[in-house]
Amino acid sequence: MKNKHRYQTEGEIYFQKRLFRNRIYFALAFCILLLLLLLGRMTFLQWVGYNHYQSMAEGNRISVEALPPVRGRIYDRNHVIIADNQPIFTLKFSKDKIENLNKSFIDLHLLIPNLSKEKLSKFYERLNASSRYRQLYLPYTLSESEAARFASNSYQFPGITLVAKLKRTYPFNESAAHVLGYVGKINQNEYEQLNASEYAGTDVIGKLGIEKYYEHLLHGVPGIQQIESNARGRIIRKLETIPAKPGKDIQLTLDIHLQRFIETLLKNKKAAVVVIEPNTGEILAFVSSPAYDPNLFVDGISQKNYQALLSNPQRPLVNRVLNGQYPPGSTIKPFIALAAIENQIISPTTTIEDPGFLEYQDHRYRDWKRRGHGTVDMHKAIVESCDTYFYKLSLDMGIDLIHKSLTPFGFGQITQIDLHNESTGILPSRSWKRQVKNDDWYNGETIITSIGQGFFLTTPLQLAKATSILANRGEIIQPRLLKDTPTTMIKKIGIENINNWDKVIQAMEDTVHNIHGTAHAYARGLPFKMAGKTGTAQVFSLNEGEYNESEITKNLRDHSLFIGFAPVDQPKIAISVIIENSSTKAAPIAIDIAKYYLKELSNEN
Repeated sequence: MKNKHRYQTEGEIYFQKRLFRNRIYFALAFCILLLLLLLGRMTFLQWVGYNHYQSMAEGNRISVEALPPVRGRIYDRNHVIIADNQPIFTLKFSKDKIENLNKSFIDLHLLIPNLSKEKLSKFYERLNASSRYRQLYLPYTLSESEAARFASNSYQFPGITLVAKLKRTYPFNESAAHVLGYVGKINQNEYEQLNASEYAGTDVIGKLGIEKYYEHLLHGVPGIQQIESNARGRIIRKLETIPAKPGKDIQLTLDIHLQRFIETLLKNKKAAVVVIEPNTGEILAFVSSPAYDPNLFVDGISQKNYQALLSNPQRPLVNRVLNGQYPPGSTIKPFIALAAIENQIISPTTTIEDPGFLEYQDHRYRDWKRRGHGTVDMHKAIVESCDTYFYKLSLDMGIDLIHKSLTPFGFGQITQIDLHNESTGILPSRSWKRQVKNDDWYNGETIITSIGQGFFLTTPLQLAKATSILANRGEIIQPRLLKDTPTTMIKKIGIENINNWDKVIQAMEDTVHNIHGTAHAYARGLPFKMAGKTGTAQVFSLNEGEYNESEITKNLRDHSLFIGFAPVDQPKIAISVIIENSSTKAAPIAIDIAKYYLKELSNEN
């Protein structure tokens, strides 16, 4: 029994030793397997995945940022800056590095209480809707104390950086606002249509006017810089920089001194004035009154300010020069007269008797002078602005000839000036009425078209271009605002009898200088000869009634117009003036403009 027990004990010991030895082998094999897996993973990370993980590691340490280009400045013809860039402090938001967007905005408002909740809320929505990797600038200029306060607390705002940048500014405020336009923040729709690489680091774009039309010149090309930062996001050093290419400075044909002089004359009247150099097409003044301050739009206009502009009955946001469409009134008469004598419908000496009205098909078309002008030829009809003469003349010409003759002067079509969204106006014809109104043309409509009423609409810019063609005796020069653009003669209006130009222009000169001329009262002592034509455009029909300004609602009062050029022999300027619903006449304003430019500014230039 003892030997049996001893054999059993030795067997158990052997079994336990064997079990222990197997476990050691298993553990060793398991460790070797883990070691092999670790070595394999290390091999993969070091060799196969080296480039990928090396770039990820660099991404934690080195970031690439876009450098926004400096926007080109805008100068007037005399090298006066009319759109500049001002250095400011602001905050740059890198959305992908901001840990808690809501908390950051709450803390920021507590740190800088002058930041309006409205502005912050709008910016929050814009930032929230933008791409994760698109950097945006807060539309707010920090004061020096606010910038210092943020700098000392910047560690609390990962992803938000204090930066110095340039902000667009318009030093003359409202002056030339409608021609310059303004820049504003790039909205999401615009951003999706832009080349993202061309606008990297930039958050403004030209919205209107010259700023929009010449965006491709003014914007520039962004640069790139590599920045090394620590774990907290603080910049340690700048590694490599490719500088941004600044936008091109551009020079306009405008004379800001003339522009401001005209704006002073208008004194916030609803009006439009264009002054053009006939032989070059250069626009010297482009005044739409009243205007607005484009500086309000650069950082994003507040709802309060925008609503004030929209609700203003003077409609300061409307570009009257480019988009105002008005009946040309009697300013059209020289063009009608020229067409009539050129096509031998009448001769310059053909006369009529004017009783003060024309009876046609049981309707009486009245002249502005109730007693009539007596015996009237073409010269007198222009000088004294005889409506009856042109009523009769229009029936002999017909609407088709009127349309054909006025088309080369640019009526009813855009001038192709270097601005977007120009209105065309309306030069009516039989085909136009059939197409637009689906109706026949009537002779009564021809009669009122001859004095610039009815369907006939023109813009102040079209009137200025047409007047410059008269001054050039038929040469059509392309109107332009960019000084560097070469003068372009589109074509010349073919007039068989060159003397016809002189006859019409002489009548326009006597309109200003003859004692019977409708503009004579405003031109006494004028030191140069000026040719011009006054006009009045009815806003609504009187239906045989008498016009009494004091009894008519202001917004239904007549518009006053004037076109002219000077000096007559060698024209340096052509002018169109339209004043809406005002007792102020356009002629004296145009004459004052001519005197100021020719006697004061021309001597300085």
